Amino acid sequence: MSTTNESETPVRLALVGCGGISGAHVNGYKDLFGRGCREFIVTACCDVREESARRRAQEIATFQGTEPAIFTDQEELLKAGLADAADVCLPHCFHHSSALPLLDAGLHAMVEKPLGITIKASKQIIAAARRNQRVLATAENIRRYLTARACTWALTQKRLIGDVRLVNIQAINYSPFDYENPAMKWRGVKTLTGGGMIMDSGAHFADMIEVLFGDVDEVYCSMNAYDDRLIKDAPILGDARADVEDTWHAVIRFKSGLHVAWTHSRSLYGEPVSVANYYGSAGTMKALGFAFHPFQGGGIATLADGTVISNEQIQADFMASLSEEEKARLFPYGSTDGFAIEAWDFVNAIRAERKPEMDGDDGLCAKALCECCYESAITGQPVKFDDVISGKIDAYQRPIDEFWKIA
Repeated sequence: MSTTNESETPVRLALVGCGGISGAHVNGYKDLFGRGCREFIVTACCDVREESARRRAQEIATFQGTEPAIFTDQEELLKAGLADAADVCLPHCFHHSSALPLLDAGLHAMVEKPLGITIKASKQIIAAARRNQRVLATAENIRRYLTARACTWALTQKRLIGDVRLVNIQAINYSPFDYENPAMKWRGVKTLTGGGMIMDSGAHFADMIEVLFGDVDEVYCSMNAYDDRLIKDAPILGDARADVEDTWHAVIRFKSGLHVAWTHSRSLYGEPVSVANYYGSAGTMKALGFAFHPFQGGGIATLADGTVISNEQIQADFMASLSEEEKARLFPYGSTDGFAIEAWDFVNAIRAERKPEMDGDDGLCAKALCECCYESAITGQPVKFDDVISGKIDAYQRPIDEFWKIA
């Protein structure tokens, strides 16, 4: 399934940050290339660790046919003039410090979620994109899978379970982070990551429930950081105590009146609990797979009369509802991989001079919901979404902004 005029010049793409998550991005590129997409070509891989950049470049060469140039310094990448756009796959604390010079140099940018380490950092990235009239996309894969798109359609358009009345999400287990793993060291310190899983996997959750249920009104959250082990040789900081939340309970109220209860711990013993139920006036939909990635694994609906609608049936009904044009837009080249689709959406938005499906403002909204949880937990009071996204409430974020000198 072709989606573009192949005679047009492909977007020259640089992969900036070649650590863990970049592997999923590369697999997305590979999926697109295997399906015949030639709307982009990866011309550079940049990472402070040369071996990481070289590994990704070699992986890309196996399906692209040409090996991207290798850089260990972003400034040198920019001086080389090899790229029109960048896919930023760095730790959260470097999103703004990487994206700002990229955008100011005239490159378009797709930034891994969360968009910035704080609200202020995210707004700076958005402002740079507007100032330079560049495309800015937030890399968010969950909403784009066939499974997630189908269940979103079933809930919001087909209204398979009627009016959604309550959502209950729980994931409780004992699974401490491995801070001996270099890839995990930065995830334990809020100065580096901006927060714990409320912001990390929680960014996926926040985006999806906003897609499903619209504007958030108010959030109340309590959280704890029971795991305070010493992390040896954390990036930038050296030895540092883990201080991100590992346990929380949040109640999210939407402007529609809907309440979502969201509970997690990775520090509690006993039988693991995983619940992801969406209760409606005409039935219930259960999300399959990881609870914080709503409907990535699909969903099963049980209607009020006991009828069960399978995951496969929901997807089949959704696909049957789409026109060929809609299929080409939602699943370019026939791909149903979220990472492939986000990459295509970014480069195609550049070529077509259009808004990407999830731009900087959309990324900011998901980010702000995560920050609402932190700000509520710090103050011990419910917080209004509008007060957090505006920057009126920022007690949790303020020390992070001060550390990174984000004005």
